[in-house]
Parts: sequence; structure tokens; C-alpha cells
Amino acid sequence: MATVMMSASRKGIALATASRRISLPSSLLSESVCFKQEQQQQQSLTIREFGSSKNKKEEATLSYDERKAAAKEKRRQLHQTKVNRLNSLKTRRSNSPKDVQKTKFHSYFDTLQRRDEYLDRKARRCGKPWKVLVSAVVERLPVVTPDAPQWEEEYWEMKSMLMENSGKEFPMELANAGLSATSSMAGDTNAVYDRDDLLEQLKKQGFTPAPRETEADRTGQIQTLDRQLKTRVYLAIVPSSASSSTNTQQWSFPTVQVNDDETLLSAAKRSITSSIGTKLEFWTPSNCPLGVQLTPYEEEEDSEYFGTKTFFIKVQLDDEGTIEENENVVQDWGWLTREEMTEKVAVEQGEENSKFYHYLL
Repeated sequence: MATVMMSASRKGIALATASRRISLPSSLLSESVCFKQEQQQQQSLTIREFGSSKNKKEEATLSYDERKAAAKEKRRQLHQTKVNRLNSLKTRRSNSPKDVQKTKFHSYFDTLQRRDEYLDRKARRCGKPWKVLVSAVVERLPVVTPDAPQWEEEYWEMKSMLMENSGKEFPMELANAGLSATSSMAGDTNAVYDRDDLLEQLKKQGFTPAPRETEADRTGQIQTLDRQLKTRVYLAIVPSSASSSTNTQQWSFPTVQVNDDETLLSAAKRSITSSIGTKLEFWTPSNCPLGVQLTPYEEEEDSEYFGTKTFFIKVQLDDEGTIEENENVVQDWGWLTREEMTEKVAVEQGEENSKFYHYLL
């Protein structure tokens, strides 16, 4: 049996060798070339469409090497698509403005920094020291959340619509998880409540939510903390001429001159107690000042100092407390927002100082 199989294999080899030596007609050669081209096109098409549902039957007929080559080609195409997308992202916003606020800030801050360095060198050449002052920036944090912008409201509305149409469905037992108090209040433990529904339930029980816009906002009263609840407000004063460290009667923060035996932080605390009394509770988050402002004196002024160097220290309001009004120390005072403070400074001290307060706060 083995001898018969061996002889058959030898005959096959001999026939194959003989067929190679036979010269085929030109028509048969052209047909074989076309057949090979069609075979290559079909193979490339199979590689491009490898893995698609339409060619599952064709994939089953491919050999192991062909499937491996098709998978490799598919990975190469996916990688190339990813690379092309990353390259397009780099140039997608080439013609749109970028870093507008950053450029605007550096155009102001870099100029201010060069000016301060020049004034420091000039003060050393003149041999005159700076008069060191400290201003306490007393800040009250927002009481309520700020109003959402229009784009954010539209985003949550669209997300809610998508969740209703194609979101996951959970068992009813998990619908009110964590809302035991509100569900018992409503009386129906199987109902699903959102924020508006809960607010309506509370209103039926006599609950009245506090307004986001207060009476002080409507009347323009600034000497109260019950205003501008959605943003930060800062304590600003107009010092009297007798107590002013800067000899100016303008809107500013509580300011004192630093003594030789105290730090900037202790001087900032003293500026608050000496201006508005000791009944206002506050705390200081850091010993580091927010910024420094250099103001040289005029050349005609005969002074032992070259100018004033004012350091600003952040102070957080801990409790509302009360402000002791003393006309001998403070002529006027109020809790102002960032925009209100910069507007008053722009009118009284100019646009450059207004920009300083804008970036400081």
C-alpha cells in the first residue's frame, strides 16, 4: 500500500514538472493573467471588508494566512484613521482665536512687572525706602449657587431628553434610593420625584423658599451682607481724612501702615479692627499676600519715602457679625462685588488701577 502511494506521488510530481515545460497559447496566457488580476482584486476587497457582517461566508472560506493578513490590514487602516484624526485636530481651530484672556492678562501683567522693577531700581538709586502698607481684603463667599448660563441649561435639557429616550431602566425599588424622608413625606414610596416635585410637596406643607434676589438688591443697599448672594462680595471703605494712611478719600480696602515689630498678617488684622471694630469674625487662609501695588510719590513732594508699597492680604468672613460705624475712622463703607469695586476705582483712580483690582479679585 505504501509502495502504491509513493508511486502515485512520484507520478504527480512528474506530471507537474511536465506541465511547466508545456508552452501555452497566447490566448490562454492572457486569460490566466486576467484571472490572476481578478483574484488579487478580490483578495484586496476581502481584506478591506474583513470583519464586516456581509462577508462572514467569505471569511469562512479564507485560509489561516489570508485571515491573518486581512486582520493585519484592518489594524493598519484603523491606526492610520486615528493618526489622520489626531493630525486634523491640531489644525481644526487654526483660524479661530485662542488664549484671548491669557494674552490680555499678560499684556497687562508683564508691563506692570517691568514698571515695578524699574521703580524698585529707581528707589534704590535715590536711597529712599518704601512706605509699607497692608490692605485687608475681607471676602464673603457666595451664599447660593450662581445662575446657570444658557448653554448649560440647554445641555441638561438635551441630556434629560436622551436619558428618557435611550437611558437605562432601573427597578422601581431603586428609584427613590436615599430619599426615605421625602418619600415618607409624600406618602407614596413607589413614586419617582425630581427636584420640582419635591419643592411642590414642600410648598403644600407651608414651606416658602427664600428668594435669590433680596430686597437690598432691588433697592441698591450696599451696607448689608444680605445682597448679591450668588457671588462674592468684599468689604470696601472710604476712610476719613484723619485716619487715612494714604491721605486719600477713595473707595479702598481697610489699610494701615506696617509697624517695625509686626508681620503683614498681624497688620492686616489690625487694619480691620481699627476700621470697623472687633465684632466682625473672620479668619485668614494664608500668610501670603495676594499681590502688591507700588505707587511712587510725585517728585515735588518732599518726603522721606520714595512711595507706598501696598500688600493685599485675603481674609475670609467667618460669621456675619456687625460693623461698628465710626465717623472719625470711616466715612462710608459697603459690601461690593468685583464689578462694583472696579467701577468705583475706575472713576476715582483711573483705568490702570481698575485693571489691578479686577485681576486681584
